[in-house]
Amino acid sequence: MRISFDSVAQVYDRTRGPPGHVMKQLSDTLIGELRGYKTVLDVGVGTGRFAKPLQAKDFEVVGVDISRKMMGKAVEKGVDNLFRGDACFLPFVDNSFDVAVCVHILHLICEWKIALREICRVTQGIMVSTNYVRRDPLREAYNRLLKGYGCESRRLGKGEWELKDLVKPLKTVFVASYDASADRRLVFLGQRVYSSQWEIPEEVNRKVVDELKRQFAGKVSPQELQILVWDIKDLKDFCVRFGNNPV
Repeated sequence: MRISFDSVAQVYDRTRGPPGHVMKQLSDTLIGELRGYKTVLDVGVGTGRFAKPLQAKDFEVVGVDISRKMMGKAVEKGVDNLFRGDACFLPFVDNSFDVAVCVHILHLICEWKIALREICRVTQGIMVSTNYVRRDPLREAYNRLLKGYGCESRRLGKGEWELKDLVKPLKTVFVASYDASADRRLVFLGQRVYSSQWEIPEEVNRKVVDELKRQFAGKVSPQELQILVWDIKDLKDFCVRFGNNPV
């Protein structure tokens, strides 16, 4: 089972991630952390949010994604070396890349451990991802209200932010602190732009968002963004030990 983001390709960039200035800090910090490496695989390259700034700094970046429309937006930005493919069956030989970039991909894949094993197979150095440190009271309230209607938001696999509790990262790098606007999130939740919402009935989503507006309108929540860096050898050891067991 795979989730394609074709349906939200046109709005993806404006409905995902931190504010623009924080996204710039994230790109700059990532570039600094990858200094000394050359070849990069961006797994779930999407619209090229990471591939574009890395290619601009002369990294040899290859992107792979299952969504043609998302990669079409990346092409519009000037991103090249894009392949349509499945993270569980990466079309590359062993040890093809120094670095794998894997940001908010594994939670979309039932066979997330297979995808992780494939990433480890084609990467010889490190894997990097991002992590939001603080709790998300708006999302917690959304999920709690959904359960009151007998619904649950969709999540197939295990997120990279959860992987850090299973495999200790080589390092954790601070990027930025900022205030996340609840009003902005409420608009996007109302539009059902997040993949976790796509199986929620529209009427249920509307009622839940209306209740959230009464609770959260005008509020902000402090947020902290990090980059997580894993040694591929540690991830490979994890795949060997737990590859066939539920985690």
